[in-house]
Amino acid sequence: METRGRVALVTGAGRRVGKAVALALGQAGATVAVHYNTSKDGAEDTARTIGSAGGRARAIGADLASDRSLASLVPDVIREFGSLDILVNSASIFRDVRLFETTDAEWDENFRVNVRAPFVLSREMARALNGRPGKIVNLNDWKNARPKRFAYGVSKAALSGLTRSLALALAPAIQVNEVALGAILLPPGAEAAYEKVLASRAPAKRMGTPEEVAGAVLWLIGNDYVTGETVRVDGGQHLGRV
Repeated sequence: METRGRVALVTGAGRRVGKAVALALGQAGATVAVHYNTSKDGAEDTARTIGSAGGRARAIGADLASDRSLASLVPDVIREFGSLDILVNSASIFRDVRLFETTDAEWDENFRVNVRAPFVLSREMARALNGRPGKIVNLNDWKNARPKRFAYGVSKAALSGLTRSLALALAPAIQVNEVALGAILLPPGAEAAYEKVLASRAPAKRMGTPEEVAGAVLWLIGNDYVTGETVRVDGGQHLGRV
């Protein structure tokens, strides 16, 4: 798919990796719906940056854990820009909550944002496309079994299953893939010294950058023969330490 002239929605695009993906799509000529929940200032800055470079973008707020707000997001994008061709599900809940501290509410919120939102947005985009070509890229984690972040890890494993199921259900018009991230940015609140620890765990011996993730996303959008695939951007971390 040629990115230029297409309309893209990037969830969680007000900060971190989502912001980098939105900026890369804007630079590649896409019109970008910059989704945010709480990071309004960051989303508006992303949209301004795209606009100042000659692109077209708008920040659109929605609480992905809310049924009503989630249901309105795809229609809002289409109403604003006329279509929706590319969906990047970047928004995610990422909390340190172990098994016995995981409440029902914590579990439900992780699945609402990390799995249900990508499902609903993908389904509604596909309905709107009605057989026309489209691209969906889910941002995932290279490691799903995470006792320290129990509900998060299980929800990300479910996201992998959703990616493959959508790839089958929406073929051949829409390709659905995921990018599995390793150590890209320090977790919120982490000490700067922790960067050396994270870097030591990957054969690449460094942390990745949001721009490297964005590059993988753009590659998947530009390739019409790859679907149901996981592209790891983890510096070889899944191979084990060397």
